[in-house]
Amino acid sequence: MPRFYRLICMVLTIHGFLWILHSRACLGQEFEEVVEEEEKPLWEFVLFNTAARIPHYPGSDEANWYVLPLPYLIYRGDLFRIDREGVRGIFYQSEFFETDISLFGNPPVEDDNEARQGMEDLDSLFEVGPELKWFFTGRDPLNELYMRSALRGVFSIGFEDGLDMAYQGLHGGVNLIYNNGRVFRDQKLRFGFNLGVNFTDADFNDYFYEVEPEDVRPGRPLYDPEGGYAGFSVGASVAKQLTDTLRWGIYGRWDNIDGTAFDESPLVREENNFFFGTVLTWRIYSSERMVKVGGDVE
Repeated sequence: MPRFYRLICMVLTIHGFLWILHSRACLGQEFEEVVEEEEKPLWEFVLFNTAARIPHYPGSDEANWYVLPLPYLIYRGDLFRIDREGVRGIFYQSEFFETDISLFGNPPVEDDNEARQGMEDLDSLFEVGPELKWFFTGRDPLNELYMRSALRGVFSIGFEDGLDMAYQGLHGGVNLIYNNGRVFRDQKLRFGFNLGVNFTDADFNDYFYEVEPEDVRPGRPLYDPEGGYAGFSVGASVAKQLTDTLRWGIYGRWDNIDGTAFDESPLVREENNFFFGTVLTWRIYSSERMVKVGGDVE
């Protein structure tokens, strides 16, 4: 594959997985616009401009900064919706429960990672699977508390010799999420908190943390991880509506992998990772057709 084409594919891959990573792992509904019952466009095209620091992988002591515009679509259909959380309510939706399609991802890790010197690059990861949300007190977009549980299949995607896609295991987790847009509603501010626990199987952990015989070096012994507990995370975010079309926010997350099934891997050099960034969203286009929405988050 020509070098220029591989570069374009890499940029597009990072572009897509940053959107997944931000929308699912950190932002959730914290950056969504709270609306009263009113008419809104059936669809909107939004530019999601972000600057973010992302560790190479959980347990890495190195990270990259990404500054990219990420376009996405909002669709407010009767049967399902598409927004920054992905595809929502496609299977079942009630006052207290909702089933969704969960998405997640990780950008590629190239050979400039010091802990992995001499090892193969890690391709981008794409995760997809079912998700269940339980709203403890019912749906209240101005003050909501809910639990989100998900189980996703993980796939690597590379472009070294054309499109190369491979199954890499399972990743699951449970998150407790609180969002509030009521306390500082007059200031058009919204804040949120997220506590999560993760679990991964042996195949997934092999992808990041296994050291095979050909990769053994002084200080990097043979290692084959098991599956199990994969750490916990604590996240927070604040967003402000600037104008009818502009919204700005900041977010951060702390991940801890102490006591995990893979924390003794020689590729783990840091038990605490920090993920943070800022976002400016700009609503560019919208449909002429309007639909009623109410008591919900768009």
